[in-house]
Order: sequence, then C-alpha cells, then structure tokens
Amino acid sequence: MNKKDKKKEGIARLMELAGTKKGGLTAACTLSVLSGLFRIVPYFTIYEILKAVIESCSSGIGFSFNAALPMIFITAVSAVLYGICAYASAMLSHDAAFDILYELRMKLMEKMGRISSGYYTANTCGGIKKLLLEDVEQIEVFIAHSMCEVAAAIATPLFTVIVLMIVDWRLTLVSLLPIIISFVILAMALKKPDGAWHQKNMADCKTRMEGTIVEYIHGMSVIKIFGGTKNAFQRYADDLNGFTKAVHDTAYYNANGMGLYYAFFGAQVLFLLPAAIIMLNHSADYSAVLPKIMFFLVVCAGLKEPLENMMNVSIDSTKINVGLQRIDALLEEPEISNINTGKKLNAYDISFDNVSFAYPGSGKNVCREVSFSLQQGSCNALVGPSGGGKTTIAQLLLHFYEIGSGSIRIGGTDIREITHEELVDNIAYVFQDSFIFHDTIENNIRMGNTQADFEQVRAAAIAANIHEMIEALPDGYRTIVSDHIGLSGGEKQRIAIARAILKDAPIVILDEATAYADAENESKIQEAFSRLSKGKTVIMIAHRLKTIRNADNILVINDGRIEASGTHQSLLQNCQLYRDMVAANERRDRWTMRKEVQA
Repeated sequence: MNKKDKKKEGIARLMELAGTKKGGLTAACTLSVLSGLFRIVPYFTIYEILKAVIESCSSGIGFSFNAALPMIFITAVSAVLYGICAYASAMLSHDAAFDILYELRMKLMEKMGRISSGYYTANTCGGIKKLLLEDVEQIEVFIAHSMCEVAAAIATPLFTVIVLMIVDWRLTLVSLLPIIISFVILAMALKKPDGAWHQKNMADCKTRMEGTIVEYIHGMSVIKIFGGTKNAFQRYADDLNGFTKAVHDTAYYNANGMGLYYAFFGAQVLFLLPAAIIMLNHSADYSAVLPKIMFFLVVCAGLKEPLENMMNVSIDSTKINVGLQRIDALLEEPEISNINTGKKLNAYDISFDNVSFAYPGSGKNVCREVSFSLQQGSCNALVGPSGGGKTTIAQLLLHFYEIGSGSIRIGGTDIREITHEELVDNIAYVFQDSFIFHDTIENNIRMGNTQADFEQVRAAAIAANIHEMIEALPDGYRTIVSDHIGLSGGEKQRIAIARAILKDAPIVILDEATAYADAENESKIQEAFSRLSKGKTVIMIAHRLKTIRNADNILVINDGRIEASGTHQSLLQNCQLYRDMVAANERRDRWTMRKEVQA
C-alpha cells in the first residue's frame, strides 16, 4: 500500500472529516498558539524585575518602582491579549466542532438508511447508541478543546525553551532532562502493541456491556418473573465483569510506565537545585546567577502544565482513534446496491423472479428461488409456518436487504433502478409490532405525510377507527405518547394504520397486524384495513387464516419456497399444508379451558 492509499488516522482523519471547517480549526489553533505565547510573557517580565531588584540591592542603590513600570505595562497588555486570543480560539473551535458533529451525525444517519438491515441485527442497540452518541461526542470534545490545546502545548514549551536557552543553556539542559526521560518512557508505553490492544479491548467491552444493559432493561419484566436477579440474565453479569476486568487489566498494564512518567515529569526542581548550588559555588557574583536560578524555578513550574496537556491529548488521541475506527467501520459498511437510474413508478404490480436470499453470516437461504406475480390492485396473502420466510419476502420488497440472486420488480422496474425515496414513498408498511414515537399522537400519524394538515390527520384517524379514543385523551391529538398514557397494542396498531392511510401509498404491506389484538380491536382493525386497502396492491402476512379467506391470491410459503398459490377454495383442494393450517386454526378458535368434573 502506497502513502496515498494509506488510511488516515488520529488528527489527520479528524481534519479530513472536518471538511469545510478546516479553515476555522486552523484559525482556532493559530489563536491558541498566540494565547500561549502571551501567557508566558509575564514570566519573562518577572525575570527582568527580579534581575533589576537583585542588581540594585547588590550595588547598594535603592530599587525604583518607576523602573518596573514598563514591565508591568507589558504584563498587563499580554494578559489582555491572552484572554482575547483564548476566547476567540474557544469560540472558533466550538463553532467548528458543533458543525462537524452535526454533519457527521447526518452523514452516519444517511449511511444507516442505505445499508442492509442485517447491520442492526448483528449490532446491539447499545453499541449503535454508543457510536452515534459517545464516539461522536468524544470527537466534539477533542476538536473543541484538545486540538487547540495541542497547538498551544507544542508552541508554548517550544518558545519557552528558546528563551530559556538564551538566558542560560546549561540550566535549560538540566531542566529538560527529566522531561525528556518522562517523554521517552511515555513514548515507549504508547508504542507497545499490547497497550493499543488493551485500549481497544476496554472500548469493545464497554460497547458490549452497554448493549447488554439496554437489552437487560427491555427484558426486565421477563427477568423479574423467571429470575428475580441479574443471574437470570447471565450475559448481563458476564459483560459487566468483562468490562471491569478490562479496566483493571488496562490500569495495571499502564501502572509501571505511568508511575515512572509522573515521577520524572515533575522532578525539575530536584535536578535544578544541585545544578544551582554548583553554579553559585563557582560564581564570583551572586547577583548575576541568582536571578537566573529564580527565573528557572518559576518558569519550569509553569512549563509543566502545557506539557501535561500534551501528554493527556496523546492519551486521548488513542481513545479518539478507537472511536474513529468505529465510525469509519460504519461509513465503510457495504450499501445495498442501487443502480439508481432515477426511474419513476407508473404501475404497481409486483413480481419476484427466482429470488434467493440468506441473512448475512447465516450461510442458509431463507428464500430459495422464489417466483410469483401479484396484479396491481389485488389483495394477496402470504401464509405458512413460522420461520418460512413470509416477513423476509416483504422486507426484500422494501429493499431492506440485498438479494443473493434473481430480481424484484414493481411495475416492471427493478427496485434497484429507483431511488430509496421513490420506493418507500410508494409502499406503506404496517408492522406486527408498530412503533409509536415519544411525540404527539398527531405527529405520529402525520409521519405518513408531513405536509398533511390537521383535518387530513383527523380524517385518517376516523378511517382507522381510532378518532374516538384519541379525543378521549387529556389533550386529544396533542397528547404526548408516553408510558403513563397506556395505549394498548390494538390502539397503537390503529395509530399505525392511520399513518399508513394518510400516506396513501399504492402498495400496502400488512405484517401480522392483528396478532396481538383482542376481539373488539381486531374487528376495528379489520374495518380500518378495508378502508386502507381499497384500490391498492395489498400484501397481507397472516397466521389467522380467517382474515385472508377472501384474498384474490394466497401464497403458501414453506421453508423459503412457494409451495402453492391460489384462492382459499383452490388451496383447500390442492394443498395439504394449507388444509392442515386451516384445520389447526379452526381447532384453536374452538379451544376452551374448562374445569374437570370429578365423579
């Protein structure tokens, strides 16, 4: 791999992500360097005052306050300039950081809309949350603070050392010796491959732990019923212990190196004092040497802070790099292929032609050479045993995944030849477990058509048989959906149907939409379905076969294949699996629980 192809890391990668904000970051770093220079000016004015005081005292001439006025004026001006530059630097860096964060999060969200849904099954909610929140937020902290501190931490000591060399090169070398030793120790520690591994392992363990915590919270009701303690969810305990061990191992791995680093880093006085005594013993005039010694003692104490900032930034950059690698891994995730010739849909018949598909990493085809055609405006049903591939077929139509072979067409156009926006604009999907956002009920319905006015939202709710329930809520359509509102599964489903009615898409997919509804809600949902489906190309996925008996076409899906297709009556005559399913449904509907009567 040549240098041009080599992937950038650390600050270089951050600057690449900064894009148009590079200029603002460069200006912020420049101002930070200037603020660092103005910050060290008082040390040198103090040195000049000390030198004047000691010289006047050793010569027997009284010290004149007027002689110090120029130095005092320079000190005051430098303090003001330091404040101005530091403030301007912080403003520019924060402004750039927040803009970069916004653009990066938008870039990540747009990317997540173009990748396979398999990414979300392979990664936990906690891991994705950490990437979008913590890893990106960590970049904001680094850009807004650390990058400018890096510039100042490099420039301030550099200019300080130049001035120290001018004052006395011997004391300068003595002062720098412990710092050089500490930096050598730090560099050796950072270069160790095991050190980078420990940092990455700690970050990975934290990601797993956070993902498990989210899952643990979601499953709390089940855990309380069947376990009652964290031991009922062993992975939760294992991941917590794994993260604790990773932190422990990382701390112990770095203990010796960091201990030596800090021991030498703050030892300038221990090196300076012996050198100062030697210089005083060999000096004919204390007044020439004493100001230098006092100056070095003061300046070296102030030199420690920017150098510590440099060290902290070096450590933080390792963490940042791990976060950047995660972000880049998502940005490099393969996208669902899209020829995207910009074609528009003018017809809404659906055809699958020898479609085969396997979930990423499974190695087993969930759909195997599936072929069928659905006429525009027809009502169609997908039935079959659980795990047979019904929901997968519907999700493939939405291009949630990339098929292995074959083609899927709507109105004769391959779905890869149209934009994602064009595809989803023409399909309304009512999920089995409809998700309702923490927002007003009105806005939840309006998601189907963000341009709709309130009367259209209200009309959709009436058509979905949910208007009366909404009106009975404390704030009606402006009620915020939350846990204390207590919407039932059937009510959430009807809100989702209202959303689909408002969208008015020509293709409608209903995925087990009455699975969790009681008898009353099921009746209302069925009425809403009839309004939603009128004049549409409909695909219904159902286990309750009585709901799809009047469908124009029923596809029996078994083990990823189309076993049979036809109307309800024709399938009863020609498909044994369908007959068995109908019989099982009838037995379920007749099932009752009764008390055994003892003789």
